[in-house]
Amino acid sequence: EKALYCVAQPRGEKGPSQGEGEYADALEYLQLLMSASDAAGATTQSFAIGSNMATVTGCDPHSKWWSSVAVVIINWLQGDDSAAERLYPTVEHLPRSLQNAESLLPKACLNTFKAVRALLSKPENCQLSLSYSDKASALLRDNLNLGPHSHSSSIDKVVQLLLCDLLLVMRTNVWQLQHQGVTTVGPTNVGPSCPAGGVHQASPPELQGFQQDLSSLRKLAHSFRPAMRRLFIHEATARLMAGASPTRTHQLLDRSLRRRATPGAKTEECETRPGQREQAEAVLLACRYLPPSFLSAPGQRVGMLADAARTLEKLGD
Repeated sequence: EKALYCVAQPRGEKGPSQGEGEYADALEYLQLLMSASDAAGATTQSFAIGSNMATVTGCDPHSKWWSSVAVVIINWLQGDDSAAERLYPTVEHLPRSLQNAESLLPKACLNTFKAVRALLSKPENCQLSLSYSDKASALLRDNLNLGPHSHSSSIDKVVQLLLCDLLLVMRTNVWQLQHQGVTTVGPTNVGPSCPAGGVHQASPPELQGFQQDLSSLRKLAHSFRPAMRRLFIHEATARLMAGASPTRTHQLLDRSLRRRATPGAKTEECETRPGQREQAEAVLLACRYLPPSFLSAPGQRVGMLADAARTLEKLGD
């Protein structure tokens, strides 16, 4: 649980001398858990993701699978694809007890993994990746709708947030890849049209998939405040994909850029405040897609991009 919270809500105050990026603590926890899983004997009993294993001899057989999933996600966020690939066989093998579990989170997680892996292995796999994403999205929506949502365990909510965010990031990457194709092919392109600002508008099915995942994130944010920190950036992306007016899009990005800690801030405020990663991502979107008039000074774009690149490099991206 500590490791998942480190991923979902990283602390920005850690400097480079204190660890290798914002996920150093999470990787340390996960490596310890995986080592314990390898050293202990496996039990045949089935357990939920956050269940108490104190009374059981041996190790929770699910801990290694969930730990491997979390490590793969961190490796992806850090751009370390080779490290992620070493754990692919473990993640691909979903334990039978998790396949038959009442919770839909393991299946949603597996399909999200397949969606991201398909896109990383070959950018031309956009449609295959979106197909897996749609399956994961449907499972995640069903999971969010099962029973009183406010009664979900905290660890379930962290996993739901990670999956929501991964799906939205993956759909954003597909849209950006297609945007690159439109801008490089030229006037003979027969795909979706580009608005006057030169931003490739996503197709109706792509927009629908993104909006469904965004709705899941909004629903989660009602009962799990850390989800708010990812909401503004994805709402702005949805507007860019739809070719909407840039004024409101700029306001959403500005909320990710300008919110800062205040002395004596309450815990709730700290949980929802965008972090360094959100600020850097907002800069990249603003510089890439907003009209130049929304940037206050000529040449500001270059400086903002340089700052964003340094931030992401410090975070391990």
